[in-house]
Amino acid sequence: MSNDQYVLTLCPAAGGDLDLTSLRCRAIADAHVRFRRAVGDEVALVHAGGGDDDPSGGLAIGGGAARRVDPAVERWAQWLLERLDGAGLIYHREGKGWRLRSGKLHEESERRLEELSGWSDAALAGQRKLLEHVDDPGDSGSELEQSLSKLAAAGWSVDSKRDKGPPTVHFAAGDMPLAEGDDWRAAGGVHPRLAAALSALVGALSSDEREAAPSDAVSGLGRRLPATTVAAPGSDSDVALLDLRTVAKALRDVGGLDLPGGEPLGPVLAAGAFQLLPVRRLPEQGAPASNPEPTGPSLNGTAPAAATAALNSAEGDASVTPTGGQPPADSNDVATLIAVHGADAVRFALLHAAAPAKRFRGGEDVVGYAARFLTELRELAASRWGDAPPAARIETDDGLRRRLAGWCDTALARTTENHARLDMHRATRNAVELLARIKDFEARVTEQRGEVAGADREAVAVALALLVQLLAPLAPATADELWRQSRRDGSAGDAPWPVLQRATAAA
Repeated sequence: MSNDQYVLTLCPAAGGDLDLTSLRCRAIADAHVRFRRAVGDEVALVHAGGGDDDPSGGLAIGGGAARRVDPAVERWAQWLLERLDGAGLIYHREGKGWRLRSGKLHEESERRLEELSGWSDAALAGQRKLLEHVDDPGDSGSELEQSLSKLAAAGWSVDSKRDKGPPTVHFAAGDMPLAEGDDWRAAGGVHPRLAAALSALVGALSSDEREAAPSDAVSGLGRRLPATTVAAPGSDSDVALLDLRTVAKALRDVGGLDLPGGEPLGPVLAAGAFQLLPVRRLPEQGAPASNPEPTGPSLNGTAPAAATAALNSAEGDASVTPTGGQPPADSNDVATLIAVHGADAVRFALLHAAAPAKRFRGGEDVVGYAARFLTELRELAASRWGDAPPAARIETDDGLRRRLAGWCDTALARTTENHARLDMHRATRNAVELLARIKDFEARVTEQRGEVAGADREAVAVALALLVQLLAPLAPATADELWRQSRRDGSAGDAPWPVLQRATAAA
């Protein structure tokens, strides 16, 4: 696929596995990409995130993109370093390797903060915190001044005010490290932060472009920017975002990268942390004391690689369905959550629990709630699919069916807007509400006509078919399962985004 744009996730992992917060980031980005493809956009998804056991900051990037030990990243790094060196923009610090003279780039990045469009408040706050403490490193001055200067050059800042207690040391945006050792040309010397930033950028290129010389491929990279980005909360993602902005501007200045808007990143969402808590039960009844709907707004637990793949795979296993049973002992163990509730239920719950930018710290039954919704949809659809695929539209020669068609159009219009704005929690709620509307329609028809049959039954099938398409970015395995059961060709994920019922009728 020739990708005109790309969506990037920055999700640091622990020990190479993803916790619920990182999985939430990936689910948001993946759902957005599925929607964008359904409406006809050509867009790639790049997953980027290093673990604690991966100090190189190497990225496990899906979709055929750059991997941790990638010769393409090494080539791009050497190509960029050669040009930066020729322009006098890098320098060597004894024992600290090679650094970029980042001052002017950081000044530009700070100046542009108010111009950034679509950045969440948390993402902007992280950039401000890094950029408001930029210091010019140097070796002059007293021993204390030199020490503070070296701390700043390493990316740290010390603030101390008289009579205000001990100094506070915090991370800041010093000159960016580029290469280790005395010779930046040495193999394997690329600094992890430069490698990570370049990996995220190179990951947007096609395999042919990655094999080409950087000078030939840089124009292709420019066509894919700016990227939509979903980042996990925390300072690691803040630094990664700033590094991406810094490296892209360096590529612009000496490598010919075209950044018409001045920035490599478009909308950036800093997703909130996600933590599940055990549901407290009433001793005398054994019933959940918490509302099955998610409430409230951090996070623990890791997921094995297999569980991660099940949750994020475009070919997710629809056979992993809810089994009921007791809640998992560790509420944040992803493998157990998937075994108990199903991969799609975990994914749907991560999207449904709260607005993407907000922290969620609530009852584990949010996953059970998602599983119950998907099960209810499966059961209703199984009883309503006919021997032929559903019709394209609802026959609106009746008041009740016109109302159902209107409900379908409202759900479609709202969900389309939700996906465009990365409001995945609202998209899931619209899916839940549409199912409730379909059931309400059936109840009204039964009350007035005694049974759901003929054009009414076909109207329900049409509405369910629409719901399956709206569900495709949110619970892809379930959507594909239901798509096949409705006797339609292909898959829900490959189908174009639906059109309004009334627009179809008018046409």
